[in-house]
Amino acid sequence: MRYRAPKLFLTGLALVAGPVSFGALGQDYIDVEAERARAGSSAAQPTPARSYGLDSSAAPATVSRAPAPAGNSEQTIGNLFIQLQRLQQEVMQLNGKVEEQAYEIRRLKEQSLERYLDLDRRLAGGGAPTGSSSGENPVTSTPAGSGTSEAAEQPGEGDAYRAAYALVRNQEFGDAVAAFKQFLERFPDGRYAPNAHYWLGELYLVLQPPDPEAARQSFMLLLDQYPGNAKEPDALYKLGRVHYIKGNRDRSREFLDRVIREYPESSAAGLAKEFIQQNL
Repeated sequence: MRYRAPKLFLTGLALVAGPVSFGALGQDYIDVEAERARAGSSAAQPTPARSYGLDSSAAPATVSRAPAPAGNSEQTIGNLFIQLQRLQQEVMQLNGKVEEQAYEIRRLKEQSLERYLDLDRRLAGGGAPTGSSSGENPVTSTPAGSGTSEAAEQPGEGDAYRAAYALVRNQEFGDAVAAFKQFLERFPDGRYAPNAHYWLGELYLVLQPPDPEAARQSFMLLLDQYPGNAKEPDALYKLGRVHYIKGNRDRSREFLDRVIREYPESSAAGLAKEFIQQNL
């Protein structure tokens, strides 16, 4: 009897404790299965992980900021696209201006070359007075109001004119302008004063940069002060060219038609006809 007591005691203890252990295990099994079920049903929508404290209680969830609405991104992209289009338009406009300037530069170069060639033709036709070392034919001049008579050459006038004209032939155009101005200051009524005014007009057109207005004034002064001078047909032709350069096509045509009408046999008339055919 003494030895059965422990066995009975242990057996009873086991029977008492058994239901408690089986209940806890069953509850754990139910919790695990429920968790698996929830995980399977929300596999496509992952849920944020939950952390638990030591007492198995749920910790406070971390609040995260919601992403910016898609509408804001679309608006930003739209603004950038508009800015890109504006930049493309500005680039196209700049390219157009560059092309226009390049065309204008080519046109000015062609005009400058044409003026040089015309000046060379004039030089080849003569311009130095008698006795010059260049061997050119003399150029007669008729002072204002003197009919067909020539003004007498003043002392030193021929040398001064030849020196200025030599600068033109050597293409020292800036120095030639200064020389002809000095000549006109010394000999305002000299025999070669009309020629000096004419060459000043020519030189103003070949200087860099050209001065069409100064050229116009020189040619007009020749016509006003020395009517009937041998240089008048050339001055009329040059005035037509000057007004064309200044953009006045009507005035250009007037002077060109005048030289053709008043001096039809002159070389200036032939040049005027050619210029009209090519430009007007």
